[in-house]
Amino acid sequence: MRYLTVLTLVLAQTLLALAQAQTDVRGTWTAELRNAKVFLQVRTAPPKEWNGDRWGGDWNMGQSFPIEEFPGLPPNDDQFSVTNIKFDLHREAGTLAFEGAFRDGRGAGLFTFTQRPQYTAEMRALGYTEDLPIWRRFQLAVHDVGPTYIRDLKSEGYDKLTLDQIQRAKSHGVTMEFIRGLKAEGFRAIALETLVRTRDHGVTAEYIKALKAEGYTTASLDELVRLRDHGVTQLYIQEMRKAGFANTAIDDLVRARDHGVTPEFVAEIRGLGLSVTGLDQYVRLRDHGVRAAFVQDLKAAGYDKLGTEELIRLHDHGVTSAFVRDLGAQGFKNLALEDVVRAKDHGVSADYIADMKELGLKDLSLSQIVRLRDHGITPGFVNHVRARGFKPADADELVRLKNTGLYR
Repeated sequence: MRYLTVLTLVLAQTLLALAQAQTDVRGTWTAELRNAKVFLQVRTAPPKEWNGDRWGGDWNMGQSFPIEEFPGLPPNDDQFSVTNIKFDLHREAGTLAFEGAFRDGRGAGLFTFTQRPQYTAEMRALGYTEDLPIWRRFQLAVHDVGPTYIRDLKSEGYDKLTLDQIQRAKSHGVTMEFIRGLKAEGFRAIALETLVRTRDHGVTAEYIKALKAEGYTTASLDELVRLRDHGVTQLYIQEMRKAGFANTAIDDLVRARDHGVTPEFVAEIRGLGLSVTGLDQYVRLRDHGVRAAFVQDLKAAGYDKLGTEELIRLHDHGVTSAFVRDLGAQGFKNLALEDVVRAKDHGVSADYIADMKELGLKDLSLSQIVRLRDHGITPGFVNHVRARGFKPADADELVRLKNTGLYR
């Protein structure tokens, strides 16, 4: 109840502030303290002219910060609780002043952004002469865009950038350490947007070094992004090498990882004594659902010399060991693979065979049973024919009677 009361008060004060002439930016905040970081979210209503009629909602920003950037918060207390606190976040564009409360490391309250007067002159000296109303300064402050970051980018060769480009790079974590790390790995003169994409996808200097150590020394950034996106790690490469797949092409690594081919799966299949020659066959087995239990069950049912493609075909057609055993119980043992698949495809089940036998049709071949099933000869039809005075002697006569329309 106390929390709801605070939120109601926050909303009322925020709306009141927006009704006044805007000389600062006000809003609400929530935060969580965890592992010496502050996971902060701020929320405020932008001025109407900011985005025209395209968006009428609030503006939100969520980001994690080192706790040292917030004077007034304890450095190592994830269970921090206080009923009334004030703390700041200082930026070159201005200061965000927070007030509120924390309970068990989670906080909420109000904030006010106050601009720093010298910021405009400093930005103009760097060539950014555009008008910077307080709302724009607030955005730049939140993302920590200022002369220091702009000069650092310029020192790394990124000059003549728009503020939007700079803000995007900063908000996506393109730091000087990140840029220099990529350069140290041989990636120089990278477009800023490529840097953003690379950072977004988690390709760091450490990841590049790890893959180089595994022999991927000429991979492009696009290839590295693809590998990272598809979960190809150094450990995966090492384990696949131990499984016999050394110097695997990038496309093959990605495909294998996407299709769930793990070193464990490779070992599982090899343990069955199957002759699988390449990564593509492991991918096919995995894609078609062929697992150790399926192969072992078929072996127990008498099919112990099947190849990869035969196993795939049986699985695709729904042939299980139970189906094979049920056919055997009805007298159809040691069937050729084609016959088993045909029986399954045509809906011939052990129950159907048993029904035919109960009606006196005991010496039918599998081909005859398939033919009966294909023509819709059911126990009900056989009984109907007999009730009409017909005494069909074989499968062919039943089919003839069905085809002549004797079904009413």
